[in-house]
Amino acid sequence: MKTEQLKTLVDLAIALDREIADRKERLKTTKKTLIAEAKKHKTKHVKTDGGGTSWTHDGNNGNIVRVTFPGKTLKDSLDGKSKTFAAIRKAAGNALATLFKYEPKYKLAPDFRTLLKNINPTLGCDASKLIKLCESKANPRVAFETKDNPEV
Repeated sequence: MKTEQLKTLVDLAIALDREIADRKERLKTTKKTLIAEAKKHKTKHVKTDGGGTSWTHDGNNGNIVRVTFPGKTLKDSLDGKSKTFAAIRKAAGNALATLFKYEPKYKLAPDFRTLLKNINPTLGCDASKLIKLCESKANPRVAFETKDNPEV
């Protein structure tokens, strides 16, 4: 490639990089606006399988936006030395070893929620408190569905 062609290619790459960055920022702002709008229409939210909700709205060309507010997710692992884990230990009662696996941090057992439902109440396990202590907040997500041949 000749020097002038390479310079032109560099300039093009920089211009494209700047355009992509600008569009990413615009998309980020647009998604925030869609999330804010979705929050205004709670009566139109549909429950999702994961315990959250979803709001859908049409665009002009047959496209739709779906804003999903996920249910709370369980934490991946827990610090056994934390103040929170002291409360978890108390809430789990004698069910601690069934519900948590120590690897060197406590990890929730597979199917934690199902196990918790089946825990014998005589073990002293406070299920609702335990769930709250083991959950973390999930951020809203935005997804688009587009037609194959959009009419622009």
